[in-house]
Amino acid sequence: MTEKKLLLITFDYELFLGERSGSVQDCLISPTNKLMKILEKQNLKSYFFIDTAYLIRLKEAARDHPSAREDLESITAQLVQMVKYGHEIHPHIHPHWKDAVYDAKQNEWSLQNRRYYSFASLLTEQQAYLFDQSIATVRLILDIAKCDQPLDSYRAGGWTIQPFEYFRPLFIQYGIKYEWSVLPGKYQISDAHNFDFRNAPEHNPVYTFDLDPCKIDQKGPFKELTISSFSMNPYEKWLDFKISGLLQRLGQRPAFKGNTVSSIVREQGDNQCKAGFRREIASFEGLNQFRIRKYLSDIRTKEYVHFISHPKMLTNFEFKMIDRFLDKLNRDSKIQTNFRELLA
Repeated sequence: MTEKKLLLITFDYELFLGERSGSVQDCLISPTNKLMKILEKQNLKSYFFIDTAYLIRLKEAARDHPSAREDLESITAQLVQMVKYGHEIHPHIHPHWKDAVYDAKQNEWSLQNRRYYSFASLLTEQQAYLFDQSIATVRLILDIAKCDQPLDSYRAGGWTIQPFEYFRPLFIQYGIKYEWSVLPGKYQISDAHNFDFRNAPEHNPVYTFDLDPCKIDQKGPFKELTISSFSMNPYEKWLDFKISGLLQRLGQRPAFKGNTVSSIVREQGDNQCKAGFRREIASFEGLNQFRIRKYLSDIRTKEYVHFISHPKMLTNFEFKMIDRFLDKLNRDSKIQTNFRELLA
């Protein structure tokens, strides 16, 4: 007998955020088109968190550079198609795009300066302007698509939703009700990322909060939809490592076409992970035959699963695995991907 499960399939729609951004075609257009075909085949809805700070800078570059203008047109067309297919789009802000440098010859960006990686590093008026423009950017796409999708969700860039005091008045002003950034138990303090979710509820994946996204407050105006994870014992870790290595040697894991953020980590960990185990974020990156079996087995005991992935990091092999995984999951369980129907 199948069981109804809430499956949140989410993607961060963004370029690489380090020294080389990679191209729009390689990081966004091509992989996202492949994802939409799989999701359409499996009749599943997903949620795309759009790097609005990038789109704001791209719009500026498009005024003077034809290649940037073509990128903006391609992204706009894809996002319009996305919402027409029934997927949702919401803002996802990486503030350090403020210092990004555009290379017109390569039609790529460099984001080496991390001083504004955290939203809290901006001045109050800069935060207000960036959030306002981010909402306006997503709203424009929805208007072009003639879509009345609620614009009420947010995921922080680099999961840096803390300190929440900087977001709270903006959430209230713009009607943001759902927050999607917390990875319970995990923390990382560096000169870029700065999140600490050690106090997030361990056995309550969806909860109401007010001042602190890690603290339940039944009277709060916001809901946290935490990102799921899967625990691997020592043998499973070894097996996953061996399979990943084999795929690498067989050329199924080509090099990324951009650079991720490089940072100096001062403290990181996971206080919900047992000694000798590894707790993996639920993601399509690194998906292989073993992980499919592992995920399906673990999901049988869950009513809520929240996946987070990035189109820019997915390989052709992983697209095949995603299709296989979702097909098996669809056959094994009664999947609900519209959280509004269950959490209203």
